[in-house]
Amino acid sequence: MEIDHEDSWVANRLSAIDPQWSPDLARGRRLLDARLANRRHSFAWMATAAATVAVCVVMLALPETRALAQELWHRFVLNRVDIVRLDLSKLPLHMEVTTNGLEQSAQNVEEAESKAGFKPYLPSPGVLPADPRITVTGPISVVQTIHVRDIESALSKVGATDAHVPAEWEGVQLRTEIGPMVEADYADSVQILQARPAELSLPSGFALEHFAELAFRSIGVSLWEARAMARKFAANPPWLLEISPDAVVNVQEVTLRAGAGLLTEELDEKGRVKRATVTWSTSERMYSVSSKSRKLSIRIADNLL
Repeated sequence: MEIDHEDSWVANRLSAIDPQWSPDLARGRRLLDARLANRRHSFAWMATAAATVAVCVVMLALPETRALAQELWHRFVLNRVDIVRLDLSKLPLHMEVTTNGLEQSAQNVEEAESKAGFKPYLPSPGVLPADPRITVTGPISVVQTIHVRDIESALSKVGATDAHVPAEWEGVQLRTEIGPMVEADYADSVQILQARPAELSLPSGFALEHFAELAFRSIGVSLWEARAMARKFAANPPWLLEISPDAVVNVQEVTLRAGAGLLTEELDEKGRVKRATVTWSTSERMYSVSSKSRKLSIRIADNLL
């Protein structure tokens, strides 16, 4: 985890957090899904971003907390990837998504670097011979608001009647900055996605582990499993990749030149691999490589560094 204390950065963020909108989870989800509809092979890396940030960062936006937040504000990045078999879109939070510069074409790596603010890595011609179609997406800002009654209602529906939601959470906002992301599309449905790790902000004192536990329980995770997940999450918050509980997939850890990665194979009704996606992260970048072959996806992943 990387932590900075930057007063000027904090001041700029705090000056912009008075909401000028009416939070609407359905509208936010529709907006993000519509804008990213053509990224069907990214294994929901960005398409589920608006849902996964709900258990990634907490940002107190109430006016009376600003002085305290100014003193105790922490900024950090997510540089770990984890996969969960959950429907994170069901998290009982009101959401607003704002975008800036989605779907910008780039003629080459240099132009993509200028638009994204970082240099994208592409494999050598010996791995993928043809020049890709490059686009730059983002950045995306996601703000979600906690309403105690909504969380209590969701917990009640799944039978978690023992859970207590602190009244002081009412009106607390969750915020993250995602992207920009560079996408390179090659022939034969090969896709490479890369972005800097998401930037998150967390005021000191918020019970992140307790919140994560209630968030997981609100979408049907059992008490003890939610508690274990929350403890692990709070110790080192990851970027969560969502897989539908009924999806037919094979997920396993693989060893890459950059370290450990996650391989996800989407299977057809006969158990044959339709698509293989390798996802991993470093301190500076998050990556996702997809193709029709496990071997090819791993080969591309190892060639990017």
